[in-house]
Amino acid sequence: MSFDLAVWFEPERVSASDAAGKYDRLCASDLAGAGVVASEAVAAFHQALIMEFPELSSAGDGCRQVAASPWTAGLDVSAAHLLMAMSWSRASETAPDVVALAGRHGLVCFDPQAEVLHLPPALRGADALSLQPCVGLKVEDPDLDVIERAVRRLSAENWFLILEKRLGRYLQVGQGPNAGLSASGFAVEHRDGSPDRHYRCVLSEKDQVATIFADFASGEAAWSVDARWDKVSM
Repeated sequence: MSFDLAVWFEPERVSASDAAGKYDRLCASDLAGAGVVASEAVAAFHQALIMEFPELSSAGDGCRQVAASPWTAGLDVSAAHLLMAMSWSRASETAPDVVALAGRHGLVCFDPQAEVLHLPPALRGADALSLQPCVGLKVEDPDLDVIERAVRRLSAENWFLILEKRLGRYLQVGQGPNAGLSASGFAVEHRDGSPDRHYRCVLSEKDQVATIFADFASGEAAWSVDARWDKVSM
């Protein structure tokens, strides 16, 4: 089983759900149905990727001949897109570089494993959030549905999630024993700038966590979850 990424050009921001539909069509070789168009940026990204991983210039499964290569197959390439497959064991070190490279070329990068669309800087909001899961790639300017899915994926192994607006303003959650709680407990911390505005609550339901994260992402001042927030001592 491979860890897959897809790269293409978007002139305007699209949602992660729309990107998922395009990805499915690209996997079916339906470029017209996916609505992607040829772009010089795609060709430039392709060449830059080959410069970093020369084994990708080989035809077919040539990349398999390089023992140190993270790639499990050759690229699926057109003038409008690239599909890439890498080994799961190498994804944590390789995928962030691919996402960053796509961003530098003004391209979107879709992660079908987490249903996340990574946007290039030009398509992000001026005061964008960043989302960092315990397991998976950091996401800049995530959609609300991406944030909710990240909350729903919290588990004993994938036990924390951080949503940051800017330095010193963040919301984070930890689940279970790693957060000093029972397996079903969630410790949520909210810091609004300075250390004296750092608060913590404990919740028992994932729905409550999802609501608080949605409120924070939307800029809601009065959160809809009834919880006791205690000041965190420094």
